[in-house]
Amino acid sequence: MTTSDAKSLPTLDLNRFTSAETALYRWSPLGFWGTTLAVFVISFGSFAMIAEITGRPHLGYVDAAGTWQLNTVSWVGFVLSMILTTGVALTQIGRRRWETERASLLAAIEPLGHEAANALCDGAPVSWRRYYWALTAAGVIVGLVFNLLMLRSQSVTLLQYLQSIGLWFLLLSPWLYAVGMRAGLSLAREGREMRKLISEHVVIDLYHLERLDIFGRIGLAAAGSWLVMAGVLLLFVADASQAWIATPAIALAVLGGVVALTNAVRPIQRKIHAAKAVELAQVHKLMAQARERAFAGDDSAASALAGLTDYEVWVERRPEWPISTSVTLRFSLYILIPILPILGSYLFEKFADGLIYGGVF
Repeated sequence: MTTSDAKSLPTLDLNRFTSAETALYRWSPLGFWGTTLAVFVISFGSFAMIAEITGRPHLGYVDAAGTWQLNTVSWVGFVLSMILTTGVALTQIGRRRWETERASLLAAIEPLGHEAANALCDGAPVSWRRYYWALTAAGVIVGLVFNLLMLRSQSVTLLQYLQSIGLWFLLLSPWLYAVGMRAGLSLAREGREMRKLISEHVVIDLYHLERLDIFGRIGLAAAGSWLVMAGVLLLFVADASQAWIATPAIALAVLGGVVALTNAVRPIQRKIHAAKAVELAQVHKLMAQARERAFAGDDSAASALAGLTDYEVWVERRPEWPISTSVTLRFSLYILIPILPILGSYLFEKFADGLIYGGVF
């Protein structure tokens, strides 16, 4: 490596910041699914315990037809537990995705960008710790404000609030907001670093565009995460009577997934488009030179012109979007994710009914 190349390398902080969410999965002996299930069990299990102990309100009730029903507050607690669990799990899924795609990402960029790519895959630099903790504090404050508004809306004292399911909201909501804000910061940081990596270190080779499919897969993963969280949020409006709210929400979820995928692959598309334009300009220049000789009766020039014409067509047909057929198919399936809460809410109510009253599905 020359001295000029060494100077062009970015100065990076290679000490990475390990978030609480990442540390949880790293040290848990339960594996990914076991740890994720444990987070949900602790979250909603504590809700059910507090609800049944305080009875304000109980977890559910028996309607006039003798069917056990989950009350509205319990449904909100269930959805909030799902949101917390999903947010924590998606953080770990993102870390695993970077590790899985590291080799492909390195193969898609020039050697000078490998240090930056490895830093992106390794996670947030330690210099960002203060931002993560600041957003954690902000999430806790917002959660406390949320509980304060609940106190005022219900016109109860703090002691009465703590002797009801309000205790659970007081304990959980600050961390729910904190996890959401930290996840948003991670997405913003990764997006900024990815755009910089593409701008500075991706070299377009029209003969090997398949190497750039990695960026389509990264965009697909981002879109999938968005749609999963959107699907969980739609649990709030899974009631059939609120379908008029669910329908536009599903449309927005699909749009959000499309935007997430497009934002990840658009910078690559621009670079491929520019590379094709440069290549075609050179081809057209050579074609203009060969054309004059071919018209003058030069057989070799005529043959060269035919070859340049074929190459022109090949360049024009090279795909500009780094999206393979498998990525397109998987994204089409991901669009169905927001519809799943409607089915999930029905199955959960049937499960709860069967668990308590021995009913059948």
